[in-house]
Amino acid sequence: MIDIDNFKIINDTYGHLYGDYVIERISKTIIDNLRQSDIVGRYGGDEFLIILPDTSGEEGHVIMERVRQKILELEWENDIVATISGSVIEAENDNVISLLKNLDKLLYRAKHKSKNLIEFEKCG
Repeated sequence: MIDIDNFKIINDTYGHLYGDYVIERISKTIIDNLRQSDIVGRYGGDEFLIILPDTSGEEGHVIMERVRQKILELEWENDIVATISGSVIEAENDNVISLLKNLDKLLYRAKHKSKNLIEFEKCG
């Protein structure tokens, strides 16, 4: 699960059309840095769920760190710096509700630590 850091500030400062542009560009960067077998979906306004089949948690963390870095390297107008925070869980037998709660907990932890951070935890 990933979330665009400080997205409300981008929307409030530059408008919703520019916010949509940020979401589109970040979405493309995510997709461009994943494998064909990976699944990306928008989970909410500025949140995305990414499923990395047949991938260990450690491998998933490495992949998401690469995505985080690629997003950090994007250049924007007005010297905006767009970053993401995220959570990675290696899931085996957890149900969907439990997985989403754990992902959300880790995402919240990343946001409160420093933002621009991917948290990882192995469960199940």
